[in-house]
Amino acid sequence: MSKILVAGAGHGGLVAAARLAGAGFDVTVIEKGKEGKLGHDWEDGFSFERFFELTGTGYADYPEGSWHANGNMIYYPPNKKAEVTSDYSENSLKVMFRSYILNALINRAVKSGVKFLYETEVLSSLTRGNKVTGLKTDKGDFEADLVIDAAGVFSPVRRSLPDSFGIEKETRTGDVFYAYRAYFDKTREVNPDFPYEMYVYHDGEKGLSWFITDENCCDILIGRVFTLDDGHINELLDEFRREHPWMGEKILHGGTVAPIPVRRALTLMVADGYAAVGDSAFMTTPMNGMGIDLCFDAGEMLAETIIENPDFSASNLWKYNRRYHIECGSGDSKNALLKNALLSLPPEAVDFLFESGIIGRNELMGAGTRVSFASVVEKFFKGIRKPKWFFTLVSGLLKGEKTAKLYAAPPEEYSLPEIEKWSRKISENDIPVKE
Repeated sequence: MSKILVAGAGHGGLVAAARLAGAGFDVTVIEKGKEGKLGHDWEDGFSFERFFELTGTGYADYPEGSWHANGNMIYYPPNKKAEVTSDYSENSLKVMFRSYILNALINRAVKSGVKFLYETEVLSSLTRGNKVTGLKTDKGDFEADLVIDAAGVFSPVRRSLPDSFGIEKETRTGDVFYAYRAYFDKTREVNPDFPYEMYVYHDGEKGLSWFITDENCCDILIGRVFTLDDGHINELLDEFRREHPWMGEKILHGGTVAPIPVRRALTLMVADGYAAVGDSAFMTTPMNGMGIDLCFDAGEMLAETIIENPDFSASNLWKYNRRYHIECGSGDSKNALLKNALLSLPPEAVDFLFESGIIGRNELMGAGTRVSFASVVEKFFKGIRKPKWFFTLVSGLLKGEKTAKLYAAPPEEYSLPEIEKWSRKISENDIPVKE
């Protein structure tokens, strides 16, 4: 029986593990966290119907307060002199605490026959020649026919792969969003018309923040493309308290900083005996870092590829890699170039884009997916007053269109020279972000 190791209990890895174990493979998840204590202590949005289908659960299986729907949203530029509102009341995004998401996925995996090894830290990949042969951990080495890398944005598995594999190992400025998230108590009852406040380039810094007034708490996120220290976080929290007197001092959930990938997915994410899913392969929507639905997709695609042909070579696993980019990676790669274009602008440029109406309700809804070249060109005469800033945004859209087309047309067969040539074209089209 083929042995499969999953590095980390990530969402995509758990979906793949359950499907593969159910199909008769010997699957073990190696996770450094403690059983029952996994996941960030915060909520995330995703397709509940898809999640229920994957886990065999429904609304009745989750206690009151474990999920809710977000309300209407208001966006502010750095100077806060403009505002854009969005009404989500008819089709609000639903969010659930991560602990419930992971517990349900783990329970489904266990029922399918997946084994779990907790409190075991993965240190690196094990390789022999051009093949990944297992995992090195703090509890010893484990051999496998296939390693599924679900160990996160700074995965020690991916980062330890030989350069000859051709897989990107390190991140660049703008690839990772360092997010502080905490839920504070409310000192008095208040229910604003727009409970979800989004601050673009909050405090003039590259990144964003939000302040959400929920029924029983204040949900705060402070995210930047650079690491955050406690002193700076506390300064920004004090600013929020001055603007929102109902925000208390007590932390109910969260209170930690976590790295979130906000870039296009890896062009190459497979090798002989290796496949990356989820954050390890940078599978998120770059404008907001949401990626659980993409992880679900990737986990199922990977499992289906292996079940159809239990061959763990890069040639066979490339089918999964290729399918993901055609069905998912192309759209999100376009989104990544727009995000990088915005991050290359100074704060006053973002103010101008808001105040002139170049970026409005339609562009902000959907995490930037509704921004198109045609929609921006329609606003040409508004933007021409600040041509450099306007054309930076246009450049991001044009480069995004080109990158999306490249992602939608990966080489049909696994050929490292052809894949490297294709990847190079994509990299040459990137927009760098400076810290």
